Amino acid sequence: MMGGNAAPKDSVTFLCRSCREQFRDRPELINDAPEDDYHPWRYFAYCPVCHELVEQAWWERNLLKAWANSTGPRTAEGRQRSAANLEGHPTPEEALRTRFNAVKHGIYAQTATYFPAKPGAYPECQDCELRETICPSERACLKKTELFMKHHIAFDSRDPSALMDIHAANQAAISAMINQMFLAIALDGGPSIRQPVWTTDNKGWTKLVSFIDDNTGQRKYLEEIKAHPLLRHLMDFIHKNNITMADLEMTPKAKDEQDALKGFLDAPAGERPQQDALEFQQEQQKQLRDLRGMIERSQQSTDKDPVLIEYNQGEG
Repeated sequence: MMGGNAAPKDSVTFLCRSCREQFRDRPELINDAPEDDYHPWRYFAYCPVCHELVEQAWWERNLLKAWANSTGPRTAEGRQRSAANLEGHPTPEEALRTRFNAVKHGIYAQTATYFPAKPGAYPECQDCELRETICPSERACLKKTELFMKHHIAFDSRDPSALMDIHAANQAAISAMINQMFLAIALDGGPSIRQPVWTTDNKGWTKLVSFIDDNTGQRKYLEEIKAHPLLRHLMDFIHKNNITMADLEMTPKAKDEQDALKGFLDAPAGERPQQDALEFQQEQQKQLRDLRGMIERSQQSTDKDPVLIEYNQGEG
């Protein structure tokens, strides 16, 4: 029933909970664990760093249980159905994942160490689920390595869709930053900021510039009104992300252009509000024909003009 787990292991992966050291070694102590029918042994070894007695890594222990419960098909019909499940595989997503794993352990593995594993040192480490388990035993940060590999795969395959999830997250962060700018400007009193004007006398003392109001006789301080410093950055974000009213097609001009694209044009005053594009085209053709006749009649009148005829004869 237990398959490959029916005998004790000669080599086991251990994880020290004190110093977070992960190592693979021969067990120094094997205890019976009859409560775990899938693998009735538990393994212990001394940590090579802090020399404490540590237990087998929890994820490898879970794998032993998964392997014991996996049986597979036993009949010919079951094996045939299992083989049929492979039809259509690997899918494009599975092929991309396979290439990611190959690149991770291939020629780019050394380059990925530009992002060394430093648990707690990167901003992403605060909410990272790998911070206390896997990251301490790795050479490079897995999250940054994944980002690195995705970009390499996208450029190698010339497929920008591989980066769509990254760009979507970046766009969401930019939208959140724009909202924070709006809120900061509103809390500061609006798009303008008043700052007192100050000067320095010949002794090096700094003082505010003030004056006496002729109407009230009170002393007032001179203030300089400046645009809010976030306004420039806010407008840059809005224009570079194409979220202006014109980009979103929310202006009256954009609405008229949309109506024209749908096959409707504005009609002159007094007529029905809209006319379809076919009628408009027919009317334009009729006007062009009338214009051609007017040009021909004008040319005939010019040829019969006595003054022009006399002038042409004199020039000839």
